[in-house]
Amino acid sequence: MILFYYILKVCGSYANCFREIYKEKGGAGMVGILIATHGCFAEGLLNAVELIAGKQEKAKTIGLYHGDGIEELEQKIRTAIKELDDGDGVLAFVDILGGSPSNMVMKCMADMKNFKAIAGVSMGMVVQAAMMRDQCSLDELTDLCEEAGNQPVVLLHKQYEEMLNDTDMDEI
Repeated sequence: MILFYYILKVCGSYANCFREIYKEKGGAGMVGILIATHGCFAEGLLNAVELIAGKQEKAKTIGLYHGDGIEELEQKIRTAIKELDDGDGVLAFVDILGGSPSNMVMKCMADMKNFKAIAGVSMGMVVQAAMMRDQCSLDELTDLCEEAGNQPVVLLHKQYEEMLNDTDMDEI
């Protein structure tokens, strides 16, 4: 246990520990992560993910704000993809299918290789991407993140009621 604590202290997070071990064993590179959303949602999402998965390398956020031009957004996305892809590909996340970030990401797909994207981003998806992107291919990572995004929402008040019904109040 002391050794594990020391490793965490040195590495900074669980994800970084596994990343270092994987690299030592000759693991692959790292899929880049791009999050493009309306407003500052992307930045906040990455910030929250970093609380769980540690500081993320090869991860960028792009926000679309009032007054921003669509051509400017497209150029930011293209530039980010080129900067993030070192041969292992880039997985992009967007907030809403059919929104400007989604439309510009899809436009970039026409002439950019090794690039996948998922609409309807959730924190669970990005945590999955952050934790697994150096351990699997772009296609595998995309599938894992899609699976994470397909998890149903949980009504906590109902979960709590079920917990109360299933356990003795003294156990809570």
